[in-house]
Order: sequence, then C-alpha cells, then structure tokens
Amino acid sequence: MEDGRKKIWICLLTVVLAAVLIGVIYYYSAPQEQGNEGFLIREQREEAYVF
Repeated sequence: MEDGRKKIWICLLTVVLAAVLIGVIYYYSAPQEQGNEGFLIREQREEAYVF
C-alpha cells in the first residue's frame, strides 16, 4: 500500500512539474507586444446587412 502511494505522489509531482515547465516555456516563447495593457479589445467594425 505504501509503495503505491509513493508511486502516485511521484506521478503527480512529475505532472505538476511538467505543467509548470511547459507554462514557463510558453510564457517566454510567446511574442510580447509593447505598449499594450494586456486586454483583448475587439475591433469595432460596421456590419452591412442586405435585405
């Protein structure tokens, strides 16, 4: 029973560390835009409807 718990903890720790590593790699590889406040703002455009 104790051996099984140890394997589960090792597996969970590996998954968490892999997720953190992937997140850090993604954060530093994503292109950074200058002068942006970090908000997603949808561009306003006019819709033309044909009846």
